[in-house]
Amino acid sequence: MRTKTIQRARAFSLSVVAALLLATPGCLVRKVAHIHAPDQNPPEEATLAQLVDKINAWSAGIRTLKATVDLTPTAGSVYSGQLTEYHDVTGYILLQRPSDIHLLGLAPLIRTTIFDMVSNGEEFRLSIPSKHKFIIGKNAFHHATKNALENLRPQHISEALTVPPIDEERETPSYRVENQSRRERRRYYTVFIEETTPGHRPSLSRIVWFDRSDLQIARIQFYEPDGSYTEDVRYSDYQDFQGIQYPTHIEITRPAEDYELAITVEKAQFNDPIPPDKFELKRPEGSELVDLTADKPEEHTGGQ
Repeated sequence: MRTKTIQRARAFSLSVVAALLLATPGCLVRKVAHIHAPDQNPPEEATLAQLVDKINAWSAGIRTLKATVDLTPTAGSVYSGQLTEYHDVTGYILLQRPSDIHLLGLAPLIRTTIFDMVSNGEEFRLSIPSKHKFIIGKNAFHHATKNALENLRPQHISEALTVPPIDEERETPSYRVENQSRRERRRYYTVFIEETTPGHRPSLSRIVWFDRSDLQIARIQFYEPDGSYTEDVRYSDYQDFQGIQYPTHIEITRPAEDYELAITVEKAQFNDPIPPDKFELKRPEGSELVDLTADKPEEHTGGQ
């Protein structure tokens, strides 16, 4: 059940990026650099048990999230020969664990809706008003193409925002000290989390990096059971939100799909009740339906 929940949560953010790229093809290029000052104080000390407690405490401490964010998607890399960074999109996120999420994206200044999306962990619904399209599909749906942008699927925002806990029944953690280059002068603890399933060898599930200047989570790397490296999430600029220490800058990288998504948290409220209807999205009248739940997607017109 835990694995299914994680896989379902992973499936959401890729479709968000696809919506941004599909709905805003004419946006100008922008480049942002984040520079961190080197550590000045002696590194903090922690045991493996303390680091595991920190991971689980972050996960358990977030039941719901209401956030105003700034989204900056990037598609392409030096390997594909194309790098495009798009203008910021104002976003509103509603998240309720274990798997409900609602994300609304608005264009800068004019505040028109670029996309509106919900997911219950199994299925996503996506409205793109500018294209008069309404897309539904399974979070795990993939349709490989040569174009990296066409491979984007709903995935990973929930997981990046909440951090999966360590399941002691099927996961085993270990840790070590990592020293970065002299120029960067940063030190980390890395917690390696291996997953064991009946009849299979233990496989690396993820690596959680703790910055030893403050013992905050700085990075999580995710792996598939076959050993493939699937996702890299970086956290920085922690702030206090009603007693919850939370990063205000989150960068998601998907190497295989060749894209990045930067999330800057402007406002956040945690653990307030969210009505169930906030995670519902009806098909706009007259929009074109694109159904990805079938083996061969079919398109229809009309209302629903």
